[in-house]
Amino acid sequence: MDSKKAAQVIVQGLKKAGIDFVATLPDLKVVEVIGAVDRDPEIKHVPLCREEEGVGICAGAYLTGKKTALLMQNGGLLNSCNGLTTTCLQFQIPILLLVYYAGDLGDRGFTTVGSVTEPVLQGLGIRTYVLRKTEEVEETLRGAQILAEDSRRPVAVLLTKSVLGVK
Repeated sequence: MDSKKAAQVIVQGLKKAGIDFVATLPDLKVVEVIGAVDRDPEIKHVPLCREEEGVGICAGAYLTGKKTALLMQNGGLLNSCNGLTTTCLQFQIPILLLVYYAGDLGDRGFTTVGSVTEPVLQGLGIRTYVLRKTEEVEETLRGAQILAEDSRRPVAVLLTKSVLGVK
């Protein structure tokens, strides 16, 4: 599946999970997803300059009744650990974290970031799911959103190149 079709599948999965607010940070591997989010009139899209801004913005949106997702790369996830801990975890605010999994299996150039992503999420107590198959997008996003809401904590879905339709 190409990246445009994959992006549409992801946005449809977000909508079926009830997500109506998405904050994003630009990354080449998720550019099609960002564009699809931006074009969808049912989703409020907030572009970001830094990942940790997204934690606060999504937390505020959640407090106004929105179901939120934060789309970023795993390097940005590492930048946002303080915000996730002092805001979402401390005040029990659920956010669906959509994280491009740079340094995943077969990915060159980001092996260090890839090797620490899951252990850092585990250390934060954030449940994590690796999404590798496009046909599992809807079920995984919906399930992760339910877990986030019920646990009142962030839940991370790691988006691989295969599910994003990118090389």
